[in-house]
Amino acid sequence: DFAEEKGKEVACLVEKENSGFHEKLEFHSAIFVKCDVTNPRDITLAFEKHVATFGGLDICINSAGIGNPVPFKDDQTDGTKTWRHTINVNLVAVIDCTRLAIKTMQAQQRPGVIINVGSSAGLYPLLLGPIYSASKGGVIMFTRSLTPYKRQGIRVNVLCPEFVRTEMGEKMDPKLISLMGGFVPMEMVVKGAFELITDESRAGSCLWITNRRGLEYWPTPAEEAKYTVRSSSSSRNDMISFQAPLGFQLPHNFKKLFIKDTDLDLSALPLQCCAYIEFPFS
Repeated sequence: DFAEEKGKEVACLVEKENSGFHEKLEFHSAIFVKCDVTNPRDITLAFEKHVATFGGLDICINSAGIGNPVPFKDDQTDGTKTWRHTINVNLVAVIDCTRLAIKTMQAQQRPGVIINVGSSAGLYPLLLGPIYSASKGGVIMFTRSLTPYKRQGIRVNVLCPEFVRTEMGEKMDPKLISLMGGFVPMEMVVKGAFELITDESRAGSCLWITNRRGLEYWPTPAEEAKYTVRSSSSSRNDMISFQAPLGFQLPHNFKKLFIKDTDLDLSALPLQCCAYIEFPFS
């Protein structure tokens, strides 16, 4: 379901709202591009259309998502039109779109933000939807693993709301929704997105959104401390080294930067020359 008419309607509404801020734009402030996110060619063309229209990419939000049409326990097929398709839309497409967004931002050599829409079902199991839960869990861990791109000015974060009142959310058992405190208002999700976009310290962050607790980052510092590997400041052997181009953005916790050949004139070095950087695992 590409929801083409709804997509066009949204684009028109956005343009109408934007006209109050920008009266004489020489291009559309919003466009609709039909795209099957399971088709890599469609995704590539959508990104190319965006860049051709707006001249670049500053913020990318990957929000396509579907439920599994047949309960996992009842599915007797090979999954091509059921659980495999759900994984392709919810996880593989997010990876593909994130990859293209990063590539586009790198090419334009300016900062950017990518927001992937996960789900609370990726933080804790959704017993009624194991495939959906698995796909969203993948989105979360994929996003959290992209923290190093912050060194290039590209921040990738993930939103994890509980049930929002959408066509998919409306299909859930009302009793379950009630037990969870009701549907999460779309305004809360938008607020969370803006927080992840504007807070420049956030990279690889997972924002959990519920009616019961509001906006909360996951994992908590206490939980994160259980698995974070930290080096001993007294032992040089606990440090790791890697090669990186000169001029790249150093992590905030770097310990030492030195050039292998101290007789080199650094001002004459090309960008491709390498330095050795040492910093803790944390």
